[in-house]
Amino acid sequence: MIIDTHCHLNDEVFDEDRVAIIEELSKNNIQSAFVVGTNFETCKSAIELATRYQNLYAIVGMYPEYCEQYDNEFERFLESILSNPKVVAVGEIGLDFHYEGYNQALQEEIFAKQIRLAKKYDLPISIHTRDAFDRTIKVLKDNKEFLNGGVIHCFSGSPEIAKEFIKLGFKLGFGGVCTFKNARKVVDTLSVIDTKDILLETDAPYLAPTPHRGKRNEPKYTNLVLDKIAEIRGESKEKLEEQILLNTLNTFKRFKI
Repeated sequence: MIIDTHCHLNDEVFDEDRVAIIEELSKNNIQSAFVVGTNFETCKSAIELATRYQNLYAIVGMYPEYCEQYDNEFERFLESILSNPKVVAVGEIGLDFHYEGYNQALQEEIFAKQIRLAKKYDLPISIHTRDAFDRTIKVLKDNKEFLNGGVIHCFSGSPEIAKEFIKLGFKLGFGGVCTFKNARKVVDTLSVIDTKDILLETDAPYLAPTPHRGKRNEPKYTNLVLDKIAEIRGESKEKLEEQILLNTLNTFKRFKI
């Protein structure tokens, strides 16, 4: 039984066949998928999908690149939905210093606010961090008393960075990137971390795994991610699937099977 812990089925690229994809998840051994919001509109659509479909859950929060949109109205909106049992985490939150013109101070402020809000509602967090590992770890340590576990989404760092996040109580989310030929750090990390620290995800429609790289990603491709992780680690796919399911249940306490 596989859980896609991070996808964007609320993206407009799924408008034509979203219902079919959702209804066929179980045929592809995908028990559930967590639909992620990144701003007001996508958080709203994530919760709507999770409410409508039994096999979907929602993760809601303000993406770092949209941090200027985080205002009192958005915070009230978050507070109005964070008690919903189909909301399993606050996210996709964090830091992104990849593009020019980012506001580091504001990103860190909004990141910390949402960490504290997640703690208030006894929720884990789903973290996006790009070109910002050191600052992400600093914000987490500065807010250590408010941490409630969670996942480092689309982890792409070294084993040393992985250990820092794991010590802070986080799992690492792996998706299609682990199948890419140039994903040396990801492979190195997957080779050495404990199985109990791994979660599966797709980030669909982005980052489709090989052999679908460059095409639209879908939750069903979580199977390909699991196959690759089993190959990298030299472990039984069945035992790995069982342990990762336990990891998912232990991380996202509201998620039920």
